[in-house]
Amino acid sequence: MNIQNVILGFLAEKPMSGYDIKQMMENSVSYFFEASYGAIYPALRRMEKDELIEKEVIQQEGKPNKNLYVITSKGEKEFQEYMNSPLNPTLIRSDLLIRIFFGQYTSFDKIKEWLNTEKQKAQAQLDNLTSLNEKYPNMERHKKITLLYGIDEAKFTLGWIERELQQLMSEGN
Repeated sequence: MNIQNVILGFLAEKPMSGYDIKQMMENSVSYFFEASYGAIYPALRRMEKDELIEKEVIQQEGKPNKNLYVITSKGEKEFQEYMNSPLNPTLIRSDLLIRIFFGQYTSFDKIKEWLNTEKQKAQAQLDNLTSLNEKYPNMERHKKITLLYGIDEAKFTLGWIERELQQLMSEGN
């Protein structure tokens, strides 16, 4: 999986601007795939050069022109090849877990601080995803599957953090 595959997936649904793609990512897949404008726009330029997408310039009165990107048949083929390829192993990269792994080199209070910070983030993620689930009860089933996974993951993270905080407090160090 790379940004190109994700962008092609969004463009397979409908033509979008770079801004639209970023907004769609933030409102749908950001809890398991994140990309900045600094990654999206260079990818769009490469994809256009590789003829996976075409750019349509929309004239706008009183505003800068809008670039709308449309997937090409070559892009559709590339996306289908990705969809039919073997899954890559799921890798979990967590700054929190690395720091806790080396926790013997820091203070008890610092570890509590990290856990509480992550607890706030997980709660915000749970609140956001739960809100989306309530706002879109008739969401397309495949999108709903990933949303429910995110909700379950946030709940797991909150439970894990709470358990570890209680354990740390009972140990007193």
